[in-house]
Amino acid sequence: MSLKLAISDTCFIIDWSYYRKRRILNELFQTVLLPEQVLEEVEDEKVISWISKNLASGKMLLFTPSPLDLRRAEELMLEVASRPYMRKIEIPEALCLVVGFRLNAVVLTENRGALLVPRMIKEWERVKVWRALETIKEAIKRGYVRVSNEEDIKRVFEEYERDTRHIFPRRDLIKAIEEVLSCLRIG
Repeated sequence: MSLKLAISDTCFIIDWSYYRKRRILNELFQTVLLPEQVLEEVEDEKVISWISKNLASGKMLLFTPSPLDLRRAEELMLEVASRPYMRKIEIPEALCLVVGFRLNAVVLTENRGALLVPRMIKEWERVKVWRALETIKEAIKRGYVRVSNEEDIKRVFEEYERDTRHIFPRRDLIKAIEEVLSCLRIG
């Protein structure tokens, strides 16, 4: 069964559009919200074409943040900036976090600052933030990507790295593979 809702920032959606198994995003989530601010940052014709097809099919939905969402995103951005141990976030990532919090949607991002928000700021700890790593891991665990052994699992992650030129942190990748192996009782 697919998850209900996700909201994506620019980096995630651009990288994901180049992934050969990009269809699994549509299988994993009923709807992926794209804030207008994200769409404004996309310039690549291939990415725009892929997004357009998903918007037309209803798998993605263009999202116009409310003035309250924008105000909260600005407040979050400033709060993160005031903490010297955190990486800064920009408005699109802050908007995704705010809307993800409000709608209980999974936030899809590769932004390290956004990844830290639920870990470092207590009032944001219930927000689920996934990178492509967690998205692929979840897709495998839910059976949207078929694997039969550890090599298959590694291959799925390697395909993403090759297609997008986005390299996963090795420690996180090893942990994700171990989690999938444990969940599927492979190995």
